[in-house]
Amino acid sequence: MKTYSPLQKVVFATSLAAVSVAIDVFFKFVLNIQFFGLPFYAIPVILGGIILGPGYGAAIGFVADAIGLFMSGGTYMPLYALGPVIWGFLPGLILYKRYSAFKLAWVVPLTYLFVNLNNTLASFVYFGSETTLSLLVLRMALIPFNSLIIFYVVKDVHVKLAPFYERFTWLKGEAKA
Repeated sequence: MKTYSPLQKVVFATSLAAVSVAIDVFFKFVLNIQFFGLPFYAIPVILGGIILGPGYGAAIGFVADAIGLFMSGGTYMPLYALGPVIWGFLPGLILYKRYSAFKLAWVVPLTYLFVNLNNTLASFVYFGSETTLSLLVLRMALIPFNSLIIFYVVKDVHVKLAPFYERFTWLKGEAKA
């Protein structure tokens, strides 16, 4: 019987973090907006949380955000670092081993809302109330549109990755037998 080591999970998590970094840096350079970003970097982070668990999802979000930030030349602000961690942790907490498209449909907007609230608090702390209020309206207006895109991409990629990640769950079932 073949067993899958924790190293394979770490390699998969690192691959997802690399994809997240690539997406994040691409959107930052294409749009050239330093204080506002689109959350599509969260797609691999969400997948990591769903497939590997909330701990891995949070770690993927943290690592991807830190590397993406340094690659794009931004300044590290710890409160903003909580957003990507939430993107990995919350979907992983709710959907790990209990995935369904219906749950994903409400988890994505809920997570997006929590991340927006975190980023609003961070904007208030770092930049003051004027910047916070101006970006809050834009952030909240984008939740439905971006949530739909993230939902459909995560749902479809999750199905495509099924043969790959089933071996992680198969290993857990094998250990119990």
